[in-house]
Amino acid sequence: MTMRLTFIRQLPVILTSFAVGAMTGPASAADASKAVLESGKKLVLEAKCDACHINKVGGDGSAIYSRQDRRVTIKSKLLPQVERCNSQLGLGLFPDDEAAIAAYLNSAHYKFKDE
Repeated sequence: MTMRLTFIRQLPVILTSFAVGAMTGPASAADASKAVLESGKKLVLEAKCDACHINKVGGDGSAIYSRQDRRVTIKSKLLPQVERCNSQLGLGLFPDDEAAIAAYLNSAHYKFKDE
């Protein structure tokens, strides 16, 4: 529940950033993108994703992003994996939250190009 409340509190800033981006161009669109990535990072921390990853791969959990047998091998598989994690762990994330997390994970770890 707190994750959703966090996103709801940030929603006016994100929406304003998108609206400003539409009116003023790329600099504001970049600000909106940064806000989404920051929201995704915060949601990852709040959901304690690293605890599950540590359980699966050990260490600090970051090896889950680079292991040979990983499920996410292309960008189009990233959001469905976040959706699976949300569902399996009962995190209660909404689609916008999942999209922000996927965007953050791609930016921070996977670095997939658009398909």
